Formats: sequence, C-alpha cells, structure tokens
Amino acid sequence: MKSIIFLIMLLVMPSLALAAQEPTDRVKLGVADIIGIASDSALSAEQKKQSLSNVIEKHVDLQASAQRVLGKYWRQANDTEKRQFMLLLKGVLVDTYIILLEEYDNQTVDYTSETIKKKVYATVDTEIHTKENIIPVSYRLYQRNNEWKIYDFVAEGLSMIRTFSNDYRRTLKQSGVSGLNEALAAKLAQK
Repeated sequence: MKSIIFLIMLLVMPSLALAAQEPTDRVKLGVADIIGIASDSALSAEQKKQSLSNVIEKHVDLQASAQRVLGKYWRQANDTEKRQFMLLLKGVLVDTYIILLEEYDNQTVDYTSETIKKKVYATVDTEIHTKENIIPVSYRLYQRNNEWKIYDFVAEGLSMIRTFSNDYRRTLKQSGVSGLNEALAAKLAQK
C-alpha cells in the first residue's frame, strides 16, 4: 500500500513551470512532465533520474519543504546545513520516486478543486484513478516571487512533510541537522 501511495505522489508531483498560471494548471503541467519521463522508453535509468531531479529542482519549493520537515531545527541550523539538507532532501525524493517510475501503468488524474488562501497558499485536490481504486491526493503549494510551487502533498491522509518529519525526528533530537545531513548523505551514497 505504501508503494502505491508513493507512486501516486510521483505521478502527480507538480511541475510548476509558468508564474502566470494558477495552481491547478501548474499541477497539470507537472503530471505531464512526470508521465513523460515514465513513458519515455528511450531514456536510460540514469537519464530518467536526472530528468526527475530537474523536475524537482525547478518545480518543488525545496526551501519551504525543508523548513516544514525540520520544524524548529531549521531555525537552529546554519546556512550551510540548510543548503545541504535541501540538496539531500531532493536526493531522497529522486531516489524514492525513480523506482516508482517503473510502476506507471496509465493511471489517470482528475482535478477536483482548488483553494487559495491569503493569496500565497493553495491546495489542489485530485483523484488518481488506478485499475482498482480512486485515490485522493492533495497538493499544497506556496507562491514565492509570483510563482506557485509545491511544498507538500497528502495521499490518503499521509503528508510527505509529516512522514519525513516523523522519520527524521529521532536523529534530529540526538544529532541536530548536521547529524541528519550525515545520515542522509551516507544513505544516499549507498544507492
């Protein structure tokens, strides 16, 4: 079940390309980008990984995601630790989702609603239609410098931010951001 949720998150991770577009339009572009990577049989595994990294770099607000994952530890970290964590978080996302690209099986996405709050926060609700299920997925976006970007997504009640935050809590308490960065770097180096 967990791998299906991550696959769903992968398939609808937004690619927020143009600043003038509304959040739903940007999510639709992201879906097209991810499906394009998943369905391009001419790409090698390394090319797919690099393409996915580019999509994340360009269209996910890694700073907003990192701040929320680290919580109070973000404020305690120095600039170098923050930059390193954002880079490692991107690596974790790439490594998590590259495996799931292979599981793509022509799922479809319906965009059910969009809510904008305080002009800078948005939620785009979707439904992923698999052969067996309809899975609700919500995307949380933030507008920075007049550009909407994703900072979190929630699939079947599971938030990416909350999941990572829970996974990293113990290491953060014991070793701070520098210790978490070391642990993540070691884990990513094994792949």
